[in-house]
Amino acid sequence: MRNTFCGTSRAAALAIAAVFVLGGQSLLFAGAKKEAAGKAQDLQPVELHLYAGAGLRTPAEIIIENFESATGNTVSVEWAGMGQLLTRFQTTNVGDVFLSGAESYVDEIANEGKVLLEKKLVYHTAVMAVRRDKAEGINNFADLAKSNLRLAVGDPEAIALGKSGEMMLEKSGFADELRKKIITRATTGPQLSMYLLNGDVDAAIIGRGDAVKNSDKLVILPVPPGIPQEISAIASLSTSEHPDIANQLVEWFAKPESIAIFVNEGYLPLE
Repeated sequence: MRNTFCGTSRAAALAIAAVFVLGGQSLLFAGAKKEAAGKAQDLQPVELHLYAGAGLRTPAEIIIENFESATGNTVSVEWAGMGQLLTRFQTTNVGDVFLSGAESYVDEIANEGKVLLEKKLVYHTAVMAVRRDKAEGINNFADLAKSNLRLAVGDPEAIALGKSGEMMLEKSGFADELRKKIITRATTGPQLSMYLLNGDVDAAIIGRGDAVKNSDKLVILPVPPGIPQEISAIASLSTSEHPDIANQLVEWFAKPESIAIFVNEGYLPLE
């Protein structure tokens, strides 16, 4: 075999070499073309699916609009109570980003190994708010417990503020008296605020943001000591088909400019 190879003519050898060179160039060209197509596809606008707590809607919508305007991407939002959203994600196993009124829901997803990137945002503070037209003589939880006012709270299985509300009742020292006044349990934060502002109830445990926004109609009672505040958090999900863009949305929510939007709506900053 060695003698046969050595006896090959120089012209034949050059022809064979040319074939290899041209073949290699074709492969390189095809690879470069495929890579360029992939990059072009990455630059195309995408649509993200965001699970978002309904109680965060006012500031979140502003932030999402800013993100869409700046990036060209779009965000389809599913608004609901956190318990419902968590069940939806765990059942469907689809979606890109999860915005929660309480970090515990994100922790549950993280424990399943389905969080790519998480950012803490602001305190999602629960307060007891009383209608101004019903607030005469109601200065604290003791006054509220002795009153005949109707009370609404969140469902602790459905929304972040529901868990905070239960703890607030316990820490107030008047849990039994206050629970007797509860006439409804809401499954979203906006429902609680609506019941209160419409006069369906006289007092409710709602988010501080809603109470501050409607301070002309509502009075906030002093919060009993020892109640930990919920922390709102956002996370990109491992189920995302566009993980880089999902991470970008998470980072966008955590920007100082976005946190300022939350604060402007009555939320308290973490720092």
